[in-house]
Amino acid sequence: MHHRETIMLMRLTIIAIFLGILVSAPLQASPGHNHDVPSDVVTPFGVIDREYGDGEISTDQMALLIIKAIKRPSQLPDRYQTYDLKAAQSATRRPSMALLDIIDVWDELSDSVQFAYKEAFVRPEPELSFVSPGGYFKLHYDTATVDSVPLADEDSSGVPDFVESCAAYLDTTLNVHLQLGWEYPPSDGTMGGDSLYDIYYSEMEYYGYTVPEGGGPEPWNDYYSHIILNSSFEGFPPNMDPEGPVKGAAKVTCAHEFHHAVQYAYDAGEDRWFQEMDAVHFEDIVFDQTNDNYNYLPDFMDAPQKSLMENTFHYYSTFLFPLYLAQQFDTSLMLAAWQGARGQTVFNALKDTISIRYGWTVDSAFSDFTTWNYITAGRDDGLHHEEAEWYPYVDIGASHNSYPVVSQISPVSPAGYGSCYIEFYPGSSNGIFRLTFNGDNGREWDAYLIKSTTVTEHEIVPISLDSANQMGTIDVYNFEEFTKLTLVAANVSEFSTGASFSYSVEVLKPYDVTSQLLTTDTVIYSGNLRYFWYEITNPSTLNDVFDVFFQDDFNWGAVDSTAVAISAGMSDTLYLAVSPPVGTPLGETSNLYFSARSRGDTSKSHQQQSKVITVLQRGDVNFDGLTNISDLTYLVAYLFAGGATPDPTITAADFNCVTPVNIQDLTAMVAYLFQSGADCPCNPY
Repeated sequence: MHHRETIMLMRLTIIAIFLGILVSAPLQASPGHNHDVPSDVVTPFGVIDREYGDGEISTDQMALLIIKAIKRPSQLPDRYQTYDLKAAQSATRRPSMALLDIIDVWDELSDSVQFAYKEAFVRPEPELSFVSPGGYFKLHYDTATVDSVPLADEDSSGVPDFVESCAAYLDTTLNVHLQLGWEYPPSDGTMGGDSLYDIYYSEMEYYGYTVPEGGGPEPWNDYYSHIILNSSFEGFPPNMDPEGPVKGAAKVTCAHEFHHAVQYAYDAGEDRWFQEMDAVHFEDIVFDQTNDNYNYLPDFMDAPQKSLMENTFHYYSTFLFPLYLAQQFDTSLMLAAWQGARGQTVFNALKDTISIRYGWTVDSAFSDFTTWNYITAGRDDGLHHEEAEWYPYVDIGASHNSYPVVSQISPVSPAGYGSCYIEFYPGSSNGIFRLTFNGDNGREWDAYLIKSTTVTEHEIVPISLDSANQMGTIDVYNFEEFTKLTLVAANVSEFSTGASFSYSVEVLKPYDVTSQLLTTDTVIYSGNLRYFWYEITNPSTLNDVFDVFFQDDFNWGAVDSTAVAISAGMSDTLYLAVSPPVGTPLGETSNLYFSARSRGDTSKSHQQQSKVITVLQRGDVNFDGLTNISDLTYLVAYLFAGGATPDPTITAADFNCVTPVNIQDLTAMVAYLFQSGADCPCNPY
């Protein structure tokens, strides 16, 4: 037996001994750890996380189970064998983060478990190697072992095409990183035989993983590492790579795992959700056409209520958020966050960067992002996610098409940085759509209404919420003109557990106004003042303010405008004072115009038009518009002293309506003016 094979057999024997101890050891509670992990996970890493978080296994057992899940998953106990690893794509990325889970508790592990870890992840020693054309990567491979790579060598270079392809993918990945300003991974010195970054291959059920090996030279938490790639990339979920799914899987794995190695230059201890969200996003930056990450999207779109910050397999699907940040802001945003992670958490650094550069908050960016997630697939309008037409529809929590909707509790309880979508269809309803949102007061919320006029045309409107009670109301006029309205509710309390919200909808009769003239005749005395009364009615179910306008052709009434508040279902009456100038000839006509317009809906108004005609006022003998003592004097002079004829016609003096004009008219006028007698019975008003 060769020396190298003897050493490897010894190492595997040692690992087997410790893993055998794990299988036979009783489960013991491990105090001090409470990972927030859902209980329905069905992958080995998920079950391990749940059991460890619930205190069912010790820290040592957790670490040994992870080692076995990565190195020999088929030999795990039955409770971890509930699925096909390759069919659960998120599990096939998990080893990198699982190894960091072990690093996090390293000082709590027994010496024997630390030794088992080091032996399990000691660097392989393949017989062959190839330096990438860019000169930075050294790819170590075998051609005659269980970990052998495909042997095809169509270019007869002496190096398998598979290895050359991976080298090219790694060089491309490095170049993109350098172009965007990222650091190199920390150096491993001469491990692997020289200072190049080392890549190894393994026949396994995983795409690949990055092994953190030891602290780097910087004062922050940097780590040097090496990468293990799948030795063939056969049998994984499909992707859209133009060169086929095998090469596509290799491409995105090179980009993904090398990005982890680069992250370790800044801080290897950051939250797993951020590291994986960022690494999957970087696959898309380097190899945009492959779209292997589409396989994760159902997990995100089917459960938008899950937190962006959930440290479970969900974090692979959250790559949409950094893609959104790159599109809404710029591609350097994530780099700036990692640069800031040297002195604070990467998430806090992201918050600072967005605030300083753009004046946004991370909360506002996330809530805006949730609206983009609605506009995908057949709803894509070409204005939001760049590849939205390829993304699935987000899950709709509830739909309504009859109203009112009275105080409904949300169908799900969004966790911090989670969301929920409620659709409202007009059906047979028309009028004003009024939505009231009420978020749980223990959380901060953002809410939006997406107004869709067609399947692919949308307007996003924020709902203003009171910061004290997280409540807000929004009105949409002409509900019947929309195909649907969609409430988007986002819990923006970072790292919080789920909380519910409630919502109510009523469809109100539209704002409206009617009016009528209460003064129905059209006569007026020249030189006299008359009020024309105008009634405005608010027939809607909404209180409103109405702007009222008056004018006439000859300005006999002052052009005027005023405003009047009228409660729902009530009326109010105003008037226009009309006064033709003294001496205006009889029969002169002026048109009067009245209008009332709703402020609630300025398209709603009502108009009335009338006319006013100057007519004779009997008793106004001197034609000044009034009946008073000067008219008596005028009439006395006419009757007894040869005075002027009554103006504009003698009939003006016929006060008792019995011709001819005589002392009886004078007597009737005296009685009217001084003795509360009757007015002239022939006068129209």
